[in-house]
Amino acid sequence: MEDVTIYTASSVPGAASHPTLNCLQWTEDGQLLFSTKSSVYILTPDLGLTYRGPSAVGASTYRDSSPHENPCGWFKTVLELDKRSFYHWPSDSQDWDSLVTGSLDVSIKSVVVSPSFLSADAGCILAVVSTNLELSLWCSVKNEPVGQWTKLQDATPFLRSLATIHRASPHEQTLWAQVFCSSWSTQPDFGASPAYVSDCSLLALGNKAGSILLLSFTKEQGSSQHLEHVQTVDVSEQWVTHLAWLPWNREVIDECAALLVYCTSGGAVGLIKVSRTRAGAGKSALATRANRLELLICGADDCIVTGLTFIEPRDMKPIVVLLRPGIVQLWNEPNDRGAWSGLRSFQLRRQAISSGSSMVYPPSGLIYSPERDAVVLSLFDGSFHIIYNVSSSPAVTPLIEATEQDKLTSSYLSSMSRKVFVQVEGGAVPRVEMNRISGMVSFAGFPIVCWAHERSVSSDFSYKHEARHSSTLVVTKIHAEDGDDAILKLFTEAVSTTKAGTSFATKYSTLTKITTTASGTAPTHILRPLLFRLSQDGVFARLHPRLLQALHSPVADDCMELTMSPQFGNTSSPAYLDFSENITRRLFGSDTLLQLRLMLAIANFCWESAPSPEMRDDYGKVTRYLLDIISHRILRAFVRQIDCVAHLLTRGDLSFVLRVVTQCMLPRTPQELSVEAQMLADKVTSSFPTSEGTPGGLLERCPACGVEIPLADTASAICSNGHRWFRCSVTSFILVGTMVRTCLGCARKAFLPAARSLRRPEIGDATTSVGASRQGTAEDPIMTEDLDTEHRPGWLAQELLKAVRRCLFCGNNFATLI
Repeated sequence: MEDVTIYTASSVPGAASHPTLNCLQWTEDGQLLFSTKSSVYILTPDLGLTYRGPSAVGASTYRDSSPHENPCGWFKTVLELDKRSFYHWPSDSQDWDSLVTGSLDVSIKSVVVSPSFLSADAGCILAVVSTNLELSLWCSVKNEPVGQWTKLQDATPFLRSLATIHRASPHEQTLWAQVFCSSWSTQPDFGASPAYVSDCSLLALGNKAGSILLLSFTKEQGSSQHLEHVQTVDVSEQWVTHLAWLPWNREVIDECAALLVYCTSGGAVGLIKVSRTRAGAGKSALATRANRLELLICGADDCIVTGLTFIEPRDMKPIVVLLRPGIVQLWNEPNDRGAWSGLRSFQLRRQAISSGSSMVYPPSGLIYSPERDAVVLSLFDGSFHIIYNVSSSPAVTPLIEATEQDKLTSSYLSSMSRKVFVQVEGGAVPRVEMNRISGMVSFAGFPIVCWAHERSVSSDFSYKHEARHSSTLVVTKIHAEDGDDAILKLFTEAVSTTKAGTSFATKYSTLTKITTTASGTAPTHILRPLLFRLSQDGVFARLHPRLLQALHSPVADDCMELTMSPQFGNTSSPAYLDFSENITRRLFGSDTLLQLRLMLAIANFCWESAPSPEMRDDYGKVTRYLLDIISHRILRAFVRQIDCVAHLLTRGDLSFVLRVVTQCMLPRTPQELSVEAQMLADKVTSSFPTSEGTPGGLLERCPACGVEIPLADTASAICSNGHRWFRCSVTSFILVGTMVRTCLGCARKAFLPAARSLRRPEIGDATTSVGASRQGTAEDPIMTEDLDTEHRPGWLAQELLKAVRRCLFCGNNFATLI
């Protein structure tokens, strides 16, 4: 047996975890969640980030490992569950079926993650269900890789209030409010271009009353309530124990439907069809319908379900995967394409890698490899099991015997898992000791996997305090990789086929399968498989000519025109929300801009990794070229959106408008963009009396010495005395003070938006009409506090700062404190 390659092997002390399919899971922000009994470890791989803080989870290498492989480091932060604060259910009902044994030692039961772009910092929301059957929402504060995660809402009071509406007796209300399982859908793709960026996902909750609740997330500032009830579907008289959303399908324009799979405590598995229809840009324009289908995947058989998920074979609808002790079941809905359909069951075989091995252990992870059309399943005992030919004729044995080069068999992967465990633990490991894998997930596409294991003896039933538990996070290669063509295919699939309205099904696939679901996936998450492979010694040098050629491939233009809401022409109704929605769609819903940002991230990574000055110069030229294109498209979005609200501008906005126009006149700017910008300048300046003069918005004073600095460079400002300052990447004003955020991907900086929403002035007010100057107040924080009074922006720049929740150039998240 050949030597194994280990990229990460780091101990996580005091981490006792339960084996589930979601024990390890990826977020769309590119962070790995490791759920333990009392905490959720949030780990960010050090790939494609300029953040250079302390790597809390380092990468370990071994003498036996290949000297040609580079280790991977991580950044770590922790979400801790407060065990002292939990609801006392017996105060509502003392019936036996409302008893919650998990209240004796409250811990984390499950964690589900929302799509990205939901939190105030454009990140993900975590929905945590405790063993006391309570739901809470959590989000990052200031800095995702290493910052604090705080509780947004304890949802138990909200669910108890809803229960009084849907159930009559206190006993039924208690069962209705006790959350047993949860699942968060992806974002539906309604087919709009640019794509919508407002949240349309749904959080599904299964309770002990046999009902499924559909909730939506709200982001109202200053409110402690972040969940909104959408609909309830009653499915059974037994507990709902598992939920899994299938991807959304667009049935017609502006209407999508998805299937929600549920399991009951009696073993029954059924389906709910959920449809969402969009009639406008706002979230209030969404209509939802949900109904239980008569079709059952399987009836109640009193056989426990230990795992529920789905996979997505190419050119097929999703296949539901049911896991029971020692059994894997696949279900494909009836179809007219000649593919197999119905429910198929497969008995697992024991892989004798330790004396305590068994095929009835609970599952700990599942990966689907489209290239091999195989499902790779890991169990709690550390064994691996494979289902072959999933799309054509599923079987636990391959149709053709595995070759010496392939070796993709259950016994081979299980033995490799054991060898990695022995090498990580060091020294001789007795056969009685198991490598208990509590979670396993794809790291950079199969066969690069990540798991968390703990050393254990199955026959030892002595009590072990939680603090004495210690898990090990491992990133390793358990099978031979494909060649260089497969790496370049990652480039093509990541860049050429990615759309702003789509997202990678990274949970159980190889990270290259694209589904028509959510927008908002971070570029670092999309590119992780490619960047990881390019970081390995020798790969980048071999692929340099082909990568350079691929980065020069043209990117097609897309639609940047938007139909404006009627409110823009109605001066008696607020227009700020519509402005923010449309500018966000232009900047982050564009397919072309997303592809350009991905190419820029790859080019910048290659520039940093280039071993010679000549190669660095090659990628430097590509990077500058891509930056120019991205900048021009951003400016075009600014110009066209400002033109739509030109009649609402105040004198305080003129400085920012002139800055946008000036940037459109710089060298290498397309002539048509310069013409549009000049037309905008003429339109805006003509709205203000010429006698009042033009504000000197292009000149700023040095914060250190007071010398005037012209707008000669959009990235930095240097005064005649040599003082150097960064400029805001959104507004181009000089950055002063602490109200600044920094991009984690490219380190560009921008002002923080105002803390409160702006109150639109009434048209016709003498102090706020077009051409009149407007001052900010404590109740209406219209201006950026850290700018001098002369150059504080008006409402336009402030609304733009609120709309730009991610970096304009690389598309990654901002951090407030670094």
